[in-house]
Amino acid sequence: MAAPAAGGAILAAIFTYKSKFPATLFSYHPTLLGLGWLALAPLAIQNVRDSKKATDKKAKEGKVQSHAMLNAAIQVCAYGGCFAIYRNKELMAAAKGQVAKHLVSVHGKLGALSTTFLLLSALIAGYKTMFSQRNGLNFIWRDKIHRFLGTASYLTAGLAILNIVNGGWGKANLGGVNGQRAVAAALCAVQAMVLAPLVANWAPGRLAGAALADRGAMLDPRLMQSHSDADWSPRIKGPVSW
Repeated sequence: MAAPAAGGAILAAIFTYKSKFPATLFSYHPTLLGLGWLALAPLAIQNVRDSKKATDKKAKEGKVQSHAMLNAAIQVCAYGGCFAIYRNKELMAAAKGQVAKHLVSVHGKLGALSTTFLLLSALIAGYKTMFSQRNGLNFIWRDKIHRFLGTASYLTAGLAILNIVNGGWGKANLGGVNGQRAVAAALCAVQAMVLAPLVANWAPGRLAGAALADRGAMLDPRLMQSHSDADWSPRIKGPVSW
């Protein structure tokens, strides 16, 4: 997923430059969120997709751990960016003797929804990693809710960014209507390249095949120790993707 990550990094750099980072507190908002959602998220998604292709357990675990570390960085960026805009609004309102109003715009609501999905996805991941087996950490597990929440957080983050690109800020800072259209098109292209393979894996036939493969693996006494062993079982021809 080099192309989406590179494209996302370029878009993130544009937002950082146009917001004049680090001159203002507000500039931390687009900079951190651009870094997290546009530059790091494609890499995190690619790592977990690569883990499905790995046939060696250590290699699979390494990819999953890279996915986890990148997601931790995305969390830091998301929470930091949200705090920056929250604090900026509070200070601006206080300077005018007013009470700050939060989450009143479509952009704000989409951003809050994305952050909520991200948090819930991370909580599931933490639980599965720490408690899905009796002894030690388990880095290889599957959970459709975790995957759905992660995908939903990435999609809603993209919509939040697209909303601000097509709004007043985008028109004022991205070179008018033509600049807005160019950035919006690039953003949609990056999102499409990242999301298309994920949506393809949700096809009923793929999901049914994966479920049957897991069921067969669980019936094999040699694999009862760990459900994750289904990924490299000789009974399954090729890795199973969710």
